[in-house]
Amino acid sequence: MVIRQFVRYIVVGGIGTLAHLGVLSACVEWFGWPPAAGAVAGFSVALLISYVLNRGWTFQSQRSRLAAFWRYTAVSLGGLALNTGMMMGLIRYAHCDYFRAQLYVIAVVPVCNFLLNRYWTFNAAQRTA
Repeated sequence: MVIRQFVRYIVVGGIGTLAHLGVLSACVEWFGWPPAAGAVAGFSVALLISYVLNRGWTFQSQRSRLAAFWRYTAVSLGGLALNTGMMMGLIRYAHCDYFRAQLYVIAVVPVCNFLLNRYWTFNAAQRTA
């Protein structure tokens, strides 16, 4: 069951990434927003989409929607901070190029976020079968 949840989590992450990139592109190209503002909008839309899909499809959580949403947001922002910190450390201290550093980060952050969301955000012990 954990493997099935992790695969679903990765699928949802891919959907969220596509949504993020789509909103970012639309904001910058169609609406003339600065890229940083478009990135925030994309992150926000991806957060909402991935929350809904992970709550209902990946984890089938029974936790209240509001409590789960705030926990999910905290985990997502923590993942963003971990991503940024690892990138900076790998580039500065391990002398990795940015692309290789991001590949290392991708191997760590989604697993951490999955575990936090499974056991804290959506509380796997209370999910339905």
